Amino acid sequence: MHKQTHEAYVHAVAKIASQRLDQAERERCEAIKLVYGAGPNGTRGVTYFNSWKNGHPTSNPFVEICAFGQENHIQLAGTTIHELGHVLAGWQAAHGGDWKDACERLGLRRCKAAGTLYSMAMFAPDIRFAIAALPVPDEGAPCRTLGTGLGFNFTLKPCGAGIGTKGGKSRGVGSGSRLRLWECGCEPPVKVRIGRSVFNAQCLDCNNPFHCV
Repeated sequence: MHKQTHEAYVHAVAKIASQRLDQAERERCEAIKLVYGAGPNGTRGVTYFNSWKNGHPTSNPFVEICAFGQENHIQLAGTTIHELGHVLAGWQAAHGGDWKDACERLGLRRCKAAGTLYSMAMFAPDIRFAIAALPVPDEGAPCRTLGTGLGFNFTLKPCGAGIGTKGGKSRGVGSGSRLRLWECGCEPPVKVRIGRSVFNAQCLDCNNPFHCV
């Protein structure tokens, strides 16, 4: 009989980390939709902002921890907290200072936009001991040879919540973000960054189209 599924594991990690937050931030983390799924090709985790309606006044993030990007259970724990950092900091923070501060509050230290080699030493002591006490997922593992001959590859990509913040090293020191900022008509507005000059999307909250700023 299996003791722990991957789904239960990532939810347990999220609950452990969110206990370090104040009530308002804890409620923000609890309002999201958190799933363990296949995920975008080669990605460890991804946060889709404003993509889940569940009775709250505004749409909440949909967070996916990706099976085909996983390496081990410690990395799954680190990626879960990495994505919760995006939930707290917001899309506009990308992988800048606000996101890093959010990760610190959640108990994840020295995190990077991509290529992080997760270890127990990266977690604050209280988070480290709590995660170590969790049963390791044991119901199976994704088959990385699934895509052989089908055109798939599992090369890890940077997190999808924005890279290349000014002064960072994702594209070279001080390169700045090449993503364009778009806003809707909400007050305050929902902000998204995409690498396109055309974005035909409408906000589900204010029903206004997004415009480039």
